[in-house]
Amino acid sequence: MKIKICLLGIFALVTLTMAAPHTWTFTTGKTFDGDYYSSGTTEVVVRKDGTNHIFQIANLSTNDLAYIAKIKADQKQARLDAEVKQMQQAGWIEFSTDLIHNFPEKVRTLIPGDGTVIKKMGWMDAEYRGMNDLTRNHDNSLSFGVIDSKGDNFDYCIVAKKLFSKESFTSAEILAGALTNYTQNPLVNVAFNLKHGDNIRLIGYCDDSLPYAESPNGERDSHAWFNIERIEIIETAAEKKNREEAAQNP
Repeated sequence: MKIKICLLGIFALVTLTMAAPHTWTFTTGKTFDGDYYSSGTTEVVVRKDGTNHIFQIANLSTNDLAYIAKIKADQKQARLDAEVKQMQQAGWIEFSTDLIHNFPEKVRTLIPGDGTVIKKMGWMDAEYRGMNDLTRNHDNSLSFGVIDSKGDNFDYCIVAKKLFSKESFTSAEILAGALTNYTQNPLVNVAFNLKHGDNIRLIGYCDDSLPYAESPNGERDSHAWFNIERIEIIETAAEKKNREEAAQNP
């Protein structure tokens, strides 16, 4: 039996509390007292006495920019924490380098005699390191490395380039051309556009049935691959740099 979980509505599960009253300072020197309500890339909505006021972020002080960044980071973390709780309740696993390498039997996808694929779904919060060349099947997949939340390197993240109508096919279906009927996986572009140092959440399952990389002497590795089905940006490298600089220059 396959366990599924819907994460698309996770934002609706989190109630974001209104920020405390704040004194906003403009580059002109004027100030305004009001509660942070929401913000986009160029504007912030501040509520006062039940009325929304929209200000240009570019017109605010450096302290206000750091204040907005912290609120948005706290709200994003609340959503991520709620998502973890939901995944845990569904029996999903938090993957790590140690777990995947040393206890593959706990995370590996199962394929019983009837051909049913039972995925052991899970997630990994990690820092993106870059693409690598560990999979030999470049026509069908790409691979990249990350640093997991424990600080360990994991190089066996894989994204399928092709999406098939089923997860497994019989020999007859393969001979009939089933493997020529597929769509391109849009996740490839997401993975390919990641930058070194981006903090990301990877969601998927582990499997050792995909093509192995080979060592220089021709031996196969015995590790499990982490097949990625979803990538969430926790904090980009650029956002992290801006946040750290704002903290150092209050």
